[in-house]
Amino acid sequence: MDKHDQLIFTLVLQYQQVAMMALGKLARPGEGMRRDLQEASYCIDLLEALEVKLKDRLPEELARLLNHTLTDLRLNFVDESRKPGEAPAAPADSGAGA
Repeated sequence: MDKHDQLIFTLVLQYQQVAMMALGKLARPGEGMRRDLQEASYCIDLLEALEVKLKDRLPEELARLLNHTLTDLRLNFVDESRKPGEAPAAPADSGAGA
């Protein structure tokens, strides 16, 4: 993996962590557990944009990581949006599929 691949790998993992905190699945440093489905939706949309724009340009390992991350986040988003509380802001659907 070259330097740019490593940076994209790190970026995907960072946004995954932010999204999981926004989904209330991980505690936020200094704040504890708090759910913000709009923030989670934004993170999912951002990762989806990377997937769409970098399609066929990512090494297979990174493409798999990005696809797996998006699938996991989308499933967790659906799970959280079904819980009582804040109304969800569904992630934008580009038609790219998961």
